[in-house]
Amino acid sequence: MRALRFSPLVVRRLVALSTAALVLTTAGCAAEQTEHGPATVATPSTSPTSSALSGPDGAEGEGAAYAAGTADDTVGGGVIVTIGDSIMAGYGLDPDEAWPALMADTTGRDVVNISCSGAGFVAVGDCDTDFAGLIGEAAAQHPSLIIVQSSDNDADEDADDLDAATMDAVTALHDAAPDARIVGLSTLWNPSWDAPDAIAWSSDALQAAVEAVGGRFVDIGQPLHDRADLLQWDEEHPNVAGQRELRTTVLSALAESDITL
Repeated sequence: MRALRFSPLVVRRLVALSTAALVLTTAGCAAEQTEHGPATVATPSTSPTSSALSGPDGAEGEGAAYAAGTADDTVGGGVIVTIGDSIMAGYGLDPDEAWPALMADTTGRDVVNISCSGAGFVAVGDCDTDFAGLIGEAAAQHPSLIIVQSSDNDADEDADDLDAATMDAVTALHDAAPDARIVGLSTLWNPSWDAPDAIAWSSDALQAAVEAVGGRFVDIGQPLHDRADLLQWDEEHPNVAGQRELRTTVLSALAESDITL
């Protein structure tokens, strides 16, 4: 998601797991993260067994609910790569406060977060490329799972151009890492006003592309929409509590889709 970007939107809020299961710690924002640097490797702080049985940060609830998901699409061991925009990068926060790093702590998996503020499947971000330019870095990790999320940075792009660019990028990602499962996540929209139609069709474009290569698409809803308590001052980027909410939402949505990490 592009830093400090505002445009109108329509919202559907789905929070699959109550935030009452989380221990939310308030923290101030660190120096702004505005450029894509080296891939962030999140080393899990707990073992896979303990994190699967307990909730995040030691709290009971989320981990137990996540572990209880029916695992007909279990992703084996190996690195998980995440590709997204500034929300996934943890803009304004420390890298280990972004939801992919928190997911590593919860699941015990190694997660490499490859995100670029301002980028999308068409939009070029602060890393001087769109998502297609991150494919080589992702494939170099030899991942077993790649999670990619569409972005509202593409909201002003032509629909046909976005469809084509999304399909091309996901196909190239599959070709570069043929042994990895690919999971697509729907586009987030956090501000309080209505989303443009482009938010929905950017998700549709990713769903079509991911399913075309045998991957899975997971709609995570809009857990942060109009939630000032979970957003930084710009009403766009999650604060620490918001990133934890995203971690909970993503893991719960994966489990409900029978995807077990």
